[in-house]
Amino acid sequence: MSEEDPRKQYWNDSYYRYWKSRVDEAGVGSSKVIEGDANTEGDEIYREFFERFGFNPGSVLEVGCAWGRMFPLYLEHGLRLSAVDISAAMVDAARESWLGHERIDSISESSAESLPFGDGTFDNLACIATFDATFQNRALREFLRVTRPGARIFFTGKHDHYHDDDTAALDAEAGARRKNHPNYFTDTLYMLALLKAQGHRVDALLCFPRRGDFAKADFVTGSPERFYEYLVVLTRGEACEFFPEFSRAHSRTFLAASSNE
Repeated sequence: MSEEDPRKQYWNDSYYRYWKSRVDEAGVGSSKVIEGDANTEGDEIYREFFERFGFNPGSVLEVGCAWGRMFPLYLEHGLRLSAVDISAAMVDAARESWLGHERIDSISESSAESLPFGDGTFDNLACIATFDATFQNRALREFLRVTRPGARIFFTGKHDHYHDDDTAALDAEAGARRKNHPNYFTDTLYMLALLKAQGHRVDALLCFPRRGDFAKADFVTGSPERFYEYLVVLTRGEACEFFPEFSRAHSRTFLAASSNE
């Protein structure tokens, strides 16, 4: 991505302080930062998922590292860590706390769509609470490019068809639109079909039905039609091909609700 990428300024302005405040109150319950909204999920949720599905030995790249929030979780698994974030403010904060650690190789400023690493570099990749802010078909292709065949890949996002009566999700989407927050909703089942067609193995699809369910680890498996957020666990196959677009700026639920107003 160009240095003129308009997303950079958004992430560098006040978003670092905002997201840090949301993570500081993470866990089950309601937010005080955004009155009445569900809290974001805490780190223990991800620790549980990482332990359940596991990493390959070796290296991991985190895409969207923020201030290094998840670094301890990767280091607990004995991994060598590289990390990127599109935000210079986030990268500076992560470097201040973590650069120089014996198992952290680099913390770099980069978009998800143009990662500064060679083909087949990493044994694992994680993109947590970031994929929905990327141009997803391009970012996913980069995830595959920089990982080796057999790599374990974790990523989360928002599904483009959640429940009509999930008012918290509708309010959050409307609020993101007002702020010009770069937020994209995934046609999740289409994306997974594209991955499988390239020969990649989907080890798990965890679907969180409503906004706030991630913080409670309240998920269903299988392929439901409607849900709000997802966690995909993937084992990379041999192919690394381009994807057609499988995400959109508005969810189908939001568009239907808007048309009925």
